[in-house]
Amino acid sequence: MPCVRRRCSPDERPLRPRSSSMRPVDPDKGGWVVMAGVSDSSIKAQELYRLGARTLGYGSYAQVFPAVHKETGEEVALKRAYNRQDAQDRIKREIQDQKRLAHPNIMPILEHDPGFTWYTMPRAVGNLKDLRQRPDEEELASILLAIGEALDVAHQLGLVHRDISPQNILALSGESGARYRWVVADWGMVRRPPGEASRILTRTGQGMGTPGYDAPELSVDPRKATSAADVYSLGRVAAWYLTGTPPASGVRLLPDGEFLHWRPFVNACTRQEASLRTQTMSELRDMVQAVLNDRDEPVLTKARRLVEGTVLGQEGSLEGLVQLVDAHQDDASLYFDHFAQIPTGPTRAWCDSAPERAALLASVLARHLVAGSWGDRDREYVSTPLAFLLTVLQALVGNNDLGHAQDLAPDFFAADLHWNDQDQRRRTLEWLGDLQAPADRALAPVLGARQDVVEYYREPGWRARSVVLATILGVS
Repeated sequence: MPCVRRRCSPDERPLRPRSSSMRPVDPDKGGWVVMAGVSDSSIKAQELYRLGARTLGYGSYAQVFPAVHKETGEEVALKRAYNRQDAQDRIKREIQDQKRLAHPNIMPILEHDPGFTWYTMPRAVGNLKDLRQRPDEEELASILLAIGEALDVAHQLGLVHRDISPQNILALSGESGARYRWVVADWGMVRRPPGEASRILTRTGQGMGTPGYDAPELSVDPRKATSAADVYSLGRVAAWYLTGTPPASGVRLLPDGEFLHWRPFVNACTRQEASLRTQTMSELRDMVQAVLNDRDEPVLTKARRLVEGTVLGQEGSLEGLVQLVDAHQDDASLYFDHFAQIPTGPTRAWCDSAPERAALLASVLARHLVAGSWGDRDREYVSTPLAFLLTVLQALVGNNDLGHAQDLAPDFFAADLHWNDQDQRRRTLEWLGDLQAPADRALAPVLGARQDVVEYYREPGWRARSVVLATILGVS
């Protein structure tokens, strides 16, 4: 008996429905494509399928229907574009790009019409949004690893999905005892590599993606999106999965409680600035494995281990510590007892490579010092975090990164004033005395903004190279 729309043995010939122009691809890959040499005119889906009365879902450019193949009885999902040119352009691109991606965690295209107005795919059990019942970190890890690997395949081809969300992560029936096989669907918003797009479908300022899951840069110029945009979205999926809270655009969402150990992962993936977040799916998958390996380690114990690794020069220790303190910005003990212990050399190197992040986290430390979170620690010990803050500020100024230095300086001066540590005051004055243009002019407005700070640093006989700073501090 001839086979229709199933994997065929070499001696079988596929039966083509009347007016159909489909043929199977390589049986080892599965799926169907348009036969070469056929007309470009579209075939109506109803010629081959009985469509259900209700849709399975709909979006900005297409609807998805339950469908049954008239000859084989196979149940599928059929996605059909709206009768608009932009919608048909989108689904055509979706078909073309999705056919390039052969991976078990990418939704396969079974067949499509030669006019690219519709295609069929396996009917999913449901999407992640509907199927999530309670947070299960083993399930989450398996989803992140599978979807991350699938997206890595796309990224290596220069394709960025740009619309990863729980609704677009679908579950197919599992194999080999697995409950589900999770796949990435809805590739219509894909950003192609520069030069490959035959027609511009996205313009600067045009929003893209699912609100709350879309990377911030997609609202500026989606055409410049990189793999980091998909990293952001998958990180937001993890945040939603662990908390049960739908994310709001521009608002941090981090897990807590029993899933606190996922916090550094989510934070690293969902930083607002694209250049500061995890960049690739390979890195994301490594981080998932690290979460699973270290999940039973208390935060402060992990911090102590990472500080020791940083002192010994162990690769990845400093970045791991930075991710940890970034994810736990409300933990004063983490900042006082571990973050401030980073030696001068690694601190300066970190400021060189990540000045914005260094200024941000140093400001968090400074605000903890002012907020009265010191507890019963020895007062003399405060010189360590104050010296660390000055090291960061000096490194930023030394690199001529004056904008980030201006961001940190108010918090540092406030902390220095708050603790009134005379040794630290002397070190700060010595540094200010050596400043010259343009650093002096960058810090002068910050220094002079608070009269109590000016009075704190005034000292008879103090001399500065900068006339501007000397004038502010009232020294002739």
